[in-house]
Amino acid sequence: MFFSIQTIALVASTGLLAAQGASAISIEERSTSLCNQANYGASGYPWKSNSTPGSFCSQTKPSNNKYWKQMPFSDSYDKVRCSSSSRGRYNVCTGGNKRTSLPKNCNPPHKFPWGYTSPKASSTSSAAPKSTSSAAASKSSAAASAGSSAVASSVASSVAASPAASSDAAASSAVASPVASSAAASSDAATPASAAVSASASAVVDPLSYPVCETTYQVTYQNYTRVAANGVWMGLTMGAAAQDASYMTYTLSTSVDDCLAACDQIEGCVFVNTYYDVNEEENYLPKHTDGILTCAMFSTCVSTDNNDNWGGQDDPNTIVNSNGYCKSSACGAPA
Repeated sequence: MFFSIQTIALVASTGLLAAQGASAISIEERSTSLCNQANYGASGYPWKSNSTPGSFCSQTKPSNNKYWKQMPFSDSYDKVRCSSSSRGRYNVCTGGNKRTSLPKNCNPPHKFPWGYTSPKASSTSSAAPKSTSSAAASKSSAAASAGSSAVASSVASSVAASPAASSDAAASSAVASPVASSAAASSDAATPASAAVSASASAVVDPLSYPVCETTYQVTYQNYTRVAANGVWMGLTMGAAAQDASYMTYTLSTSVDDCLAACDQIEGCVFVNTYYDVNEEENYLPKHTDGILTCAMFSTCVSTDNNDNWGGQDDPNTIVNSNGYCKSSACGAPA
């Protein structure tokens, strides 16, 4: 079979165009990758009502409305950087992000030497919060926190007095709300009783020796609350999320595990604050959709002193189940 010179030239040029097309796609992929966008595609800060997340980092989106269609899936963030010849410049390409120190004066949930483990935050805590009136939820939360603090105080006192405490005491302590332990960690929310509990616990237990871990992240607080100093909920005990200059980006997910995996894929990310951003008036928006976690990511482990986003500052939203995760060598993070 014989081919004319024109046919051979046409085939060659077609192959060249195809190669150029593949190269163009590769270049386009690099330019539009989330790692090359400001705040990894997120617009504004998560504590602002008009902000938008950069991506969705779980496998399945919960809705197909127009807002969700505009939300890209995570592209593993820095994977494009790691596919380049300069991959050695990026720590995330060579084994993951380095751990960082816990915030000063941090007494996070920990495991006790005698076997009791304080409540552990995990992906099971990501069930959708029930929609209720925000003010009513706030008051009931405050009441529950007070009752839990009382239980935690009596149990912790007995446990501190006797490291060989019975399993009954441990079981009683296990029913205490995580709000109680987070309130003890907050100077704003601490009562004399809870402050005493925190002092006695920290004297007995080293949180670095007995950490509660979620993969390579140490749980620094669970269901954190504080009294709102201003805004719609002023004077009420509300869930509170982190605001800090080390903010990097935020994404959405359906589980804590997905949030932490996303942080692992972002150069320099070492801390994640997960919470539900509830706003019944705008629950059609992705970040306010029932059951969807906000994953705010930071380059330093943020102290609860900076958890001053209690919602209601510029729209009637509430923060529910705010948890902190610091990448720590105590949990097996890279040194």
